Amino acid sequence: MLELRHLDYFRAVAEYGSISRAAAALHLTQPTLSRQIAQLEKKLGHQLLRRTATGTELTAAGEGLRDHLLSVFELVDRVPEVLQAAAGARHLVHLGVPSGIPAGWIEAYLNAVREAAPEIHFAIVEATSEEQRRLLLNGLLDLSLVHTQPPELHKELLFRQRLGCVFREGTGPQDREQLDVTDLGGLRVMAHSAKGEEVSLRTAATATGTDVDWLFRAFSEHSELIATSSGVDTVLIGATSARKWFPAWRWIPLHAERPEHWMRTWAAWAGNDLKHGDVLLGCLRDTARRYRDDPTYEFSG
Repeated sequence: MLELRHLDYFRAVAEYGSISRAAAALHLTQPTLSRQIAQLEKKLGHQLLRRTATGTELTAAGEGLRDHLLSVFELVDRVPEVLQAAAGARHLVHLGVPSGIPAGWIEAYLNAVREAAPEIHFAIVEATSEEQRRLLLNGLLDLSLVHTQPPELHKELLFRQRLGCVFREGTGPQDREQLDVTDLGGLRVMAHSAKGEEVSLRTAATATGTDVDWLFRAFSEHSELIATSSGVDTVLIGATSARKWFPAWRWIPLHAERPEHWMRTWAAWAGNDLKHGDVLLGCLRDTARRYRDDPTYEFSG
């Protein structure tokens, strides 16, 4: 039978890239740790590590186990939280949230659920849409808000937000209230690396013969630092994220008529039975409706 400590030992070796360094961190002798890893490999029937001149490297089986352990230890770390909720007769919902959600939206949603079902409590997990997809598939999230449509999951489109570009003070078009992709010609534009709208915009630029110097990055908290250090002229971003991460930059929206000029947000969940789904999804829809009058926001229902 596998023991959690053996998996923890392997995780340390994978992290440090060396049995000697991992042994020091675990306060074990190097021979002791080597024996523990050998026992784990024997139980699993796979070689997990390959010794090298500079330390160790993972085999294909070792890489697979390391990736799987991300979910295993996340579940283990949540045991106290789960027990605390159960002891208080509460239902704990792990909710995934990406950047770019309208200001006050999550707070309004949590309050709506609290009023409708006081027994539901939330654990908020901030992660990118792609990270949330993995967490949902591994059972580590119950419900997610994502900006990319997950084909293998249950989902419901909630709303879409207008995309635009931010410019430093004194740069960019000074007399424009809206932009088209052709206005980005000759500019170095930073955009998120894993959103369908950015891919569509790149396709639209190519179709119109617009030469855009795209720089695709994952960014949130350090967005302005990344943009400045990368020497970009502008950043493709929604109004909410622009106000949060680029408060001193001017945000100009893209034309509303084109579908690729909007960032969509879906609710997503795994499995057919989302516990308390009527309350959780109903409150999501009701919260979305509150933003009908925001010109940079469009409700899907």
